[in-house]
Amino acid sequence: MPITIEFSKYALKTDEILIQRIQFVYSPLNELFRSLHVLLNPRHHGTNIDWVIKIQDKLTDEFYENLHYFNLFYELGVSPILLCNFRYHSMDIEEEIWNLKNFLINYPTNQLIEDLVKTIKDRESSFIPTLAKGLEWKDFTLDKSNELFNDLERDASKAYSRLFTFIDWYRKEIFDKTWEEKSIKQKLLKEIQRQSLYLREKGFAEMFNHSQIDRIHWRQGKLIIIKPFDQKIQLQDSDSIMLLPSYFVWPHLFVENFEQGLAITYDITGQNSYYNSTPENLIIIFKALSDPIRLQIMNYIIDKPSTTQSLAQIFLMSNSSISRHLQILKEAKLLKTKKVKKYVLYEATQLVTELMPNFYEFLKK
Repeated sequence: MPITIEFSKYALKTDEILIQRIQFVYSPLNELFRSLHVLLNPRHHGTNIDWVIKIQDKLTDEFYENLHYFNLFYELGVSPILLCNFRYHSMDIEEEIWNLKNFLINYPTNQLIEDLVKTIKDRESSFIPTLAKGLEWKDFTLDKSNELFNDLERDASKAYSRLFTFIDWYRKEIFDKTWEEKSIKQKLLKEIQRQSLYLREKGFAEMFNHSQIDRIHWRQGKLIIIKPFDQKIQLQDSDSIMLLPSYFVWPHLFVENFEQGLAITYDITGQNSYYNSTPENLIIIFKALSDPIRLQIMNYIIDKPSTTQSLAQIFLMSNSSISRHLQILKEAKLLKTKKVKKYVLYEATQLVTELMPNFYEFLKK
């Protein structure tokens, strides 16, 4: 039983048109809300149980009261409303929260209430059918309180103020430290870069079929998402598919509609995030990086794949000298080549960022 996503005839004309449907979303705020979902139901998130145990002594009675009070926002996924329906492009959580504050002020309260009413109806009926309860949502307990819903009807601004006070406390005491300690930023950015490169090189269908998101497949012009219930979604020509990698989402795969398309949040923790090699291979890599010229080449090529001749001109070296440096980097699998018409371009592989996620940031500094 799957969710079947169908595209228009226009979208299926070329792979380029399909690729334009895809947008990768890096959102620390999404991760914050996903982590609240984990804390709401820790028994269902075994990969993060050590984190829950580590922080539970810091969680107050007031925190748990707020956690359950706002459960409609993240109990069965994170509403795209909390990400401002993807209207803004921000990579900083402070700016995301600021955008959300302004978005909610201008968002019609009756519309938000309608969205929450739909969430309540869905969760009590077809959203979690019998099979889904037995598999993906086993032992999941729904919170029956509708206090937030009632408060929004009476005074939405007061409810919003409570929400942001709750978020501020949680960030200060828990989330920001977790974000740094678990290197979540680096993991998310690496996944987005990996998928983006595959999308560019292999195309729309290949990206899904060969990604490590093993519950998403491209079949006969349709995107199939394996879930324990059936649903059909027809995307319009102007709709986008937002892909949000997440550290906290396992074991779920969330598919959520918003006003201009579909948001898919998937897990990255099951993927091999660390480079696996022998000591001998590591020696080759670090020797290749031990020369200042080769470091400069890596720093230049990451932004602009180049030929041997152009690099020789830039670094004021002979073609043979620069070629030797390039060969050393290529043998270490730090560079690869691609042919564009009559030119051979050198470009960086992902190996160095698998070993050292902040490698290029240090070089820039």
